[in-house]
Amino acid sequence: MHNETNTEAVKKYYPSIPAEDGFFYESEDEEALKIETKIHENGNKTKKTILQNGKVAIVRELSGRDTKAVTRFVGKDEERFQTAGITIATTIDGKPETFEFFEGLKWKDSNRLLMMFSELNF
Repeated sequence: MHNETNTEAVKKYYPSIPAEDGFFYESEDEEALKIETKIHENGNKTKKTILQNGKVAIVRELSGRDTKAVTRFVGKDEERFQTAGITIATTIDGKPETFEFFEGLKWKDSNRLLMMFSELNF
C-alpha cells in the first residue's frame, strides 16, 4: 500500500506575524535575505539582519538632526555619502561602529545594509 503525503508548499503571507521581539518579515524577498523589520511605538522603523561574521546589525531611520554627522563623514568626498549614512544609522551588536568598519565589510553584507538603509531612508 502506498501512502501519499501532501507536498504542496504552505502559502506565506506578508507582512508576517511579528515575533516576540516585534520583528517581522515585510516581504518574501526580505525573508529570503533574512532582513527583519520592526515598527516602534513612536512609528519609527528599524531593520535587523545577521552579518556573515554572526554579528547583529540594526539599521534605523535617520532624522534631520543626523545630517550634521553624515556631513562630517562625507567632507568634500561625496562618494562617501552612502557609507556615512549607514555608519550613522547602524549599530552592530548594539554598538555604533566606525566608518572604516563599514568600508571593510564583505560585499554581501555591505549591499544588504545598503538595501536596508535605502528602504528606510529614501
